[in-house]
Amino acid sequence: MTMKDMNIKFACISAVVALAAAMLVGCSHFEEENLFYESASLRTTHFNNQLQSRLVEQSSNGNNGWVIQYFVASEFEGFNLFGSFDGNGKVKLASNHRFLRNGNAGKYTECLSAYDMLGEDGPVLSFNTWNDVLTVFVDPVDPSQAPSSLVSDGLGMLGDQNLVFHSYKDNSIIFRGERYSAKIRFVPCDRTWQQYIDDTETTKNFIANTTITSYYVVFATDTLYFKNLRSGIITYCERVNDPLFPTSLNCVFTPTGFRLQNRDDIGGVYFQEFSLAPDKSCLISENDSVRVIPTWDSYIVNSRTAIWNFDQDKFTVEQKGLLEQIDVEFQKANSNYSLAQVGLGRSTGSGAVKGLVFTFYTNAAKTKTNTAGISLTTSRPSYGQMQITSTDEEKIDRNLSNICNKSDAEALIRQFAATLSGTYDMVPNDYFLPTGCELHAVGAGNDYILK
Repeated sequence: MTMKDMNIKFACISAVVALAAAMLVGCSHFEEENLFYESASLRTTHFNNQLQSRLVEQSSNGNNGWVIQYFVASEFEGFNLFGSFDGNGKVKLASNHRFLRNGNAGKYTECLSAYDMLGEDGPVLSFNTWNDVLTVFVDPVDPSQAPSSLVSDGLGMLGDQNLVFHSYKDNSIIFRGERYSAKIRFVPCDRTWQQYIDDTETTKNFIANTTITSYYVVFATDTLYFKNLRSGIITYCERVNDPLFPTSLNCVFTPTGFRLQNRDDIGGVYFQEFSLAPDKSCLISENDSVRVIPTWDSYIVNSRTAIWNFDQDKFTVEQKGLLEQIDVEFQKANSNYSLAQVGLGRSTGSGAVKGLVFTFYTNAAKTKTNTAGISLTTSRPSYGQMQITSTDEEKIDRNLSNICNKSDAEALIRQFAATLSGTYDMVPNDYFLPTGCELHAVGAGNDYILK
């Protein structure tokens, strides 16, 4: 590199430091000065002092320090770390992340260590002594000893302990890892650290349960999908089943939703952070341009594990009369049988079918139950809708076949199933994990409640 090139590089670095200092001054309460009268090294020192003062300020005077949304360069989720800095180069870090060692994985752990503000090719926050909370992400791992979940070439998790200042925005400080360049964000913590952990876990369990694992990603012109949000490594794809070009997006959970490591876009519509909507029906991006909606409607329509029982009080007089006759026929087949519930789902036992399921008691004490089913076609003609179709050719399972062979139940059951045919708008009681749903007939028809 020529001396001219070196001077150009040095001038660029100096300009970046000066600009960063101006940004930090403009967004905080520091005394404004004309930094361009200082040498480049003094500019870096001056800015480092300003940055350190901001870290210490948020850590004192009754404040709760920082949430550090920490990412590594390899394929892992984001981690919430917590930091409190003093003016003497000491830092307390805390977390309950899953890679804590010595039996502390998943347990709230605090650790004291040192930090420094370095003046290299720009402002650098360095965690320069071992800290159980952070250094595990940086520590090289013997490939022969590394768990399969870690990078297996001896580099560990590709984390950084030296963080290069990147930008100051919305009262948060953005860094990038010095070696591996993962983006790391410091956010002023607005509650105690344990409360932040508890609130984040509550939100995560609400928006990312283990039952509904896919989401509609809805924007102005199209709908795509997220999968596997709970893992913190989202699969972003154009369809849920057999996606052609899936993309991984790393995220960290927050008390209000989740945030991606990097800003992404769909057709020029950008998004990074999602928060739970006031009505808890979806997650909304920071600019209200993208919505993440759990595939609750598919879960209800296509459920293969749950039986959605009808609220029988909502049945018509005709339907209630048919059920009374069906109950009589059940008892003709076996005097211990009696009808308990009727719903939509998958019957149990031999030859199980998906459709209309009758749950019946199998003893006089009404403590033992079994199911009998007749297939119905349930489909989703559009978002939030269910279409029920019944035909004379619908199959019956083994239990219902045995009952029908000993009674006149089959014709009554087919007649009852036909009364449910129609298209319905669905309104769940919980969009992220419904346990009940209202069915409102589109056009003529009866409304129902599933529970």
